[in-house]
Amino acid sequence: MYTTYNLFKFLHVAAVIVWVGGVIALMVIPARLARQEGAAATAALGRQAAFYGRSVVGPAAVITLVAGIVMVVVGRLRFDALWIAYGFLGMVVSMGLGGALLSRLGHQLTELTASDDPDPARMSALEARLRTFNLINVLILLSVVWAMVFKPTL
Repeated sequence: MYTTYNLFKFLHVAAVIVWVGGVIALMVIPARLARQEGAAATAALGRQAAFYGRSVVGPAAVITLVAGIVMVVVGRLRFDALWIAYGFLGMVVSMGLGGALLSRLGHQLTELTASDDPDPARMSALEARLRTFNLINVLILLSVVWAMVFKPTL
């Protein structure tokens, strides 16, 4: 049991590192690029960010979830423990936010910047929404990491 638990704990922590780091990178790099480069660079980055989200961040989130579930079962922990329930809730919210809202906003921004005559006001509004929701997502993920480390109870 102990070896299996530790293996899945390693997978869980490694996946969290990739997931949270990826989300932070997808927040910081586009914001910086939007201030320095033009619409063509933003469109190219949008396509790469979508690929990275689907190919790296999304799978890392799923591995985090699956490894966490295995750890709870193998470690004979309780799913209703506050820190575990909070972790699952935060993960589900973050995965929904990233997989649905953020990817849709990113796709809209990529399409807009790739158009012949992108509307600067609409681009700016989409970039601001992306920054806001990315920040919310990062804060959710960091709060889950906090809960996993400190394991609060009622």
